[in-house]
Amino acid sequence: MSPVEWIQQMVEANRDALQQMPFPPGLAEYIDELVKSGQTEQIIALMKMGFLIGIQQGARSEEAAAHPPSRIQA
Repeated sequence: MSPVEWIQQMVEANRDALQQMPFPPGLAEYIDELVKSGQTEQIIALMKMGFLIGIQQGARSEEAAAHPPSRIQA
């Protein structure tokens, strides 16, 4: 699977969640300017940061599931 196919598949699989996610004010305009000015490296860096944040969040979720909080019984 090519990177483009993977991204398209991920967008489609997460379309509802992506549409519900709030977008920081001004970000769309910033991305538009990056695209228009051909700043591909900056766009790729933003994509990588999003990917890393997702990995970190996933790791935290797995960690929490592996170590449930202790319960005190009386």
